[in-house]
Amino acid sequence: MTSDNFPFPLLVAYIVFFFLTFTLSVVGNTWVILNCWRALKRNKVSLTWCILNLAAADLLFTFLTIFNGIAFLWNWIGGDVLCKLQGFSVETTYTVSITNLVLISYQRLTAITDPLKTRARNISNKQYRKILLLWGTGVLACSPLLFLYQTRVIQEKEKTECDNLALGGIARKVFYSLHALFFFVFPLCYMVYSQSKIFRALRKQRIVPRTLQGAEISRRRHRKVAKTLLALTVVFVLCWSPFMTTRTLMYFDLARPDMIWRASQLLLCLNTVLDPIMYGVYGRNLKNVWRVSCCRKSSLSRQPSFPSLLDRTNIAVLALNQTAEHLPRASCP
Repeated sequence: MTSDNFPFPLLVAYIVFFFLTFTLSVVGNTWVILNCWRALKRNKVSLTWCILNLAAADLLFTFLTIFNGIAFLWNWIGGDVLCKLQGFSVETTYTVSITNLVLISYQRLTAITDPLKTRARNISNKQYRKILLLWGTGVLACSPLLFLYQTRVIQEKEKTECDNLALGGIARKVFYSLHALFFFVFPLCYMVYSQSKIFRALRKQRIVPRTLQGAEISRRRHRKVAKTLLALTVVFVLCWSPFMTTRTLMYFDLARPDMIWRASQLLLCLNTVLDPIMYGVYGRNLKNVWRVSCCRKSSLSRQPSFPSLLDRTNIAVLALNQTAEHLPRASCP
């Protein structure tokens, strides 16, 4: 679908929205990459690697959408080789972004349920292997598209388009159905499961407050965590569900590539703007709670099972003093 089918007001809104999200995505993801890089120089934390990889994938996806925007507004400017590389790269980057969100959910879950394992994983300094595995999975899953994207000339419009129609009807239905299942449905189910388990674990680990003010602070803290976890899931569903649903319906000939399809693509651009906010800024609410939880668990694990010699000595002295205070005092002759 090209801009010829769009009313002029919607076309202007499309251009404004695209340039706005493009600018915010470049600024936000670049800011996250720089901050994560400085943080990794001080302390190589596994979650920082994941957020850095997410920002890099979103930034690459943002730059690749320039070709789609030009093709929509005017014409495909590259040849057949660039069409194959661009189509393959776009789908690989958002596939890596989704799998990276699954890895972030797993890292957050283990940070709460098994903080000692998380500390050992941070010390091992081998987190780059998981990042390479994510990109390898994305490249392998989208490798057929590297050969099936091609350019075609539309004679009646005198335009050149880049698409994957060479894949064929049945093959395209099978490929994108499996892609939606493994890279949207399963990740969404795991994110909901992990985030609900994180919230339940935090509620079990909280310390019983001694005062009403402490109880109110505890309720506010866990309410903030619940809102953060809910926001992460809602943003993922709102940004990815329209695209995955519309794409599947299109390839099963149940929908047409109209304005809804273009709007769902713009939501992916919006997702690259929201990711730096949700995982780079807003996610600090969770980081503070996890840091307190990890410190409390690690301090409990380091406590000896029996009191030390100094502790036993202090207890004995205190008991003797309390006993002496209750003894009858001798009167002077």
